[in-house]
Amino acid sequence: MDIEDMNTTYKKIQMAYLLILILIIPIFYTNPLQAIPNDTIKPGQTSFFSNASYNLLIVAPKHFIRYLGPLVHHKNKIGIKTILVDIEEVYHQMYWEGRDQAEKLKYFIKNAKEYWDISYVLLVGGRKDQSPRDNWWIPVRYTYLDRPYGNYSEKKFLTDFYFADLYTKNGSFSSWDTNQNGIFGEWPEGQKAIDIPDLYPDVYVGRLPCLNTWDVKDVVRKIITYETKTKMDPWFNTMVVVAGDTYPGRTPYYDGEVYTKMALNYMSNFIPKKLWTSDGSLSGPRDVVKAINNGCGFIFFSGHGNPKTWATHPPDNATIWISGLQLRNILFLVNGKKQPICIDGSGCFNSMFNISIRSKFPFVSGIPPPICWSWALTRKPNGGSIATIGPTAFSYESPDINTGYGGIEWLDIHFFEQYGQKNISILGEAWGKTIASFLDNNPIDWNDISRNGTALVAKNAEQWLLMGDPSLRIGGYEE
Repeated sequence: MDIEDMNTTYKKIQMAYLLILILIIPIFYTNPLQAIPNDTIKPGQTSFFSNASYNLLIVAPKHFIRYLGPLVHHKNKIGIKTILVDIEEVYHQMYWEGRDQAEKLKYFIKNAKEYWDISYVLLVGGRKDQSPRDNWWIPVRYTYLDRPYGNYSEKKFLTDFYFADLYTKNGSFSSWDTNQNGIFGEWPEGQKAIDIPDLYPDVYVGRLPCLNTWDVKDVVRKIITYETKTKMDPWFNTMVVVAGDTYPGRTPYYDGEVYTKMALNYMSNFIPKKLWTSDGSLSGPRDVVKAINNGCGFIFFSGHGNPKTWATHPPDNATIWISGLQLRNILFLVNGKKQPICIDGSGCFNSMFNISIRSKFPFVSGIPPPICWSWALTRKPNGGSIATIGPTAFSYESPDINTGYGGIEWLDIHFFEQYGQKNISILGEAWGKTIASFLDNNPIDWNDISRNGTALVAKNAEQWLLMGDPSLRIGGYEE
């Protein structure tokens, strides 16, 4: 081995150690030396029969409660009346309701809606560890809407939308389990739907899938800083779009680039920054990292993904992949308080927060990542995104650009309509109203047995997950 090879090897070893120090160690570290002062509502004091009303319900495990105190204080200070509840208190209150922990949590949210008139729900907690089995701080729901993606089978997937859809059309509890067999959102391949959820959000739900108190401290600090230090900053008025030819040969146009252009049309007051493969402005992760570090209010990725990367194709060439942002590139985001809202519905599995190093996931080469792409971006200390909306499973593009019927890109594009044209400035509300509009414009036939029919409309809606604070004021508040 010559000197140059030795230097290259040494640099690779240094980079590996850096990755471990910055990305891996915080995931297992659960006892920071400096605790954030406790300033919150105590668990055990929950009562639905008081005259209190709240805007925001935060649910977290006892382990995280004290570190959320500053967020509760901040939200109340800016006029978002907030209550923080221990998940064990949820289980205690719902002792007689719910067949499992996820259903108990949903019943609790329903009661909070009816007695406290909440609009927003923030779930704080993801996986507890890196074991191959699920072990959660805050429960999750898997939905069994079974439609393959090409030759790949996907029998179930994560959905937090379950916690937002509280009522059926007749006003009763929306269990997502019509036949009461304990299998939720059931729509078997080649059959009509067995369970028929309403799918319209009754509250706006976001999740911060924190693994530990380190994560909690970081995201709390980010939210408070964003809402108090962002307003009127010029960097916010830039919108970055990242795309290429997502499915070469399928369409006579570069679909990802067309979709991002459509989104920009809704954001006429923003300065566009286009990173496209067709003109060479997107050649690799360095272009994306630079754009984020320069500052932008929004970033919209339209392409492909898995839990640890986002990528797309150059024009008319399906054999070449151009990476836009990989998990390891997130380490180099040093954008400080200039944190965008990231929309990434087309990047399959980017928000699959049940991933772990020891999980068995067939669509990632090498060792699975300890956290998913979206959470790495959202939890990034002193940078990254302030929130990320993306898919927990395979996401599906519409075959018809003229109608966009049922495609994940419809959701991504029309999120910007809610903010840019309809002036919806609260993140969760923009998320929820986008889904409601999506369902209004793309009706679901629950008797559809086809492989690529309206079941994919339901799947796109169910998996489009908000990773962030649903009560977040986009662009922050006036000081």
